[in-house]
Amino acid sequence: MAKRRLGIIGCGQLSQMLGEAANRLGYTVSYLCVDETPVVSGLGSIFYPEQLDAFLSHCDAITVERESLPDEILRSAAKIGLAPGYEALVVLRERDTQKSMLDRLNIPTSPWSLVSSPDQLREALESLPTAYARCKRTLGGYDGGGQWRIDSNSLDLIPNDAFPIIAEAEVEIDCEYAIIIGRDVSGKTACYPMTENVMRDGILIGSYVPSGIEPSLAEQAAEYANRLVNAMDYIGVLAIEFFLTDGQLIVNEIAPRVHNTGHWTIGALGADQFTQHVGCVMGESVRESQLEGGASMINLLDNRLPAKMPDEPVRSLIQTYGKGVRKGRKLGHITLIGPDAAEVKAKAAQLITELHGV
Repeated sequence: MAKRRLGIIGCGQLSQMLGEAANRLGYTVSYLCVDETPVVSGLGSIFYPEQLDAFLSHCDAITVERESLPDEILRSAAKIGLAPGYEALVVLRERDTQKSMLDRLNIPTSPWSLVSSPDQLREALESLPTAYARCKRTLGGYDGGGQWRIDSNSLDLIPNDAFPIIAEAEVEIDCEYAIIIGRDVSGKTACYPMTENVMRDGILIGSYVPSGIEPSLAEQAAEYANRLVNAMDYIGVLAIEFFLTDGQLIVNEIAPRVHNTGHWTIGALGADQFTQHVGCVMGESVRESQLEGGASMINLLDNRLPAKMPDEPVRSLIQTYGKGVRKGRKLGHITLIGPDAAEVKAKAAQLITELHGV
């Protein structure tokens, strides 16, 4: 029997855009609001953890907007049909198990160690090939939070309640990129064009497409992405963030879900990342995508908006999430699309400078 009812765990902006895509595709949507303020009103029924059984009864398939969710909810969802699967979410949500999987698949990362105490941290620093390390909580700590740059003289920067953490050798970053891949139930995959990412204080503030990366490196990134999703029998969309260092791509982070680096696909491609993810979760075949010209995405943080949007032939799409203002919070994004990729990138760079000072 065809799947017609999609369940989404989470009620933030990613769930909002997943729900919009599902509605466009003709699916009904139910949400399970775990601990966030919902911004999905009008897109489907909203349930809460104490209504888990009722939520499950409204679903033929279930997906998530984030990987860090209670195990009991994920296990219950898996009995209905969870995509990505429980194992993929559990392995990829923890940085140590994520890095261990990459090591097993011979996908390069910065040298790293799992550290459970301050004493182990000192030992780990001595074993790393660089004087400085980037330390991160094993769970959570995105957008620059829960992360520290330390050396042997600054170990006390990390609070005791942060452990366990991973300690990564600090690398010289020449550029940051991301790739998004979709995989369907038959194992067919499709990659989106890579993005070049602009970061500030660990927060993504913009992306450029095409990325300008060397074709051989783009092919390598796609091969890594395929290797990962096939090894995990992954269903849906997955994002990988890369560092380019000394001519080599290494993986920084993996997100088993739709991701901020793919927001540019809305309006720029027929099969945006949210349409792709929903379709794969509901049993449809993966969709190929092709970009003509260029696209860029600029995140909107705090309450700042541009004084003026670019003129034709560059088109501007603004999407806000209906969230309250908080320092550093992502409140929406702007997508620029146009036939001349260089012009689109230049206009985006101007807006990034205006809004973020980068």
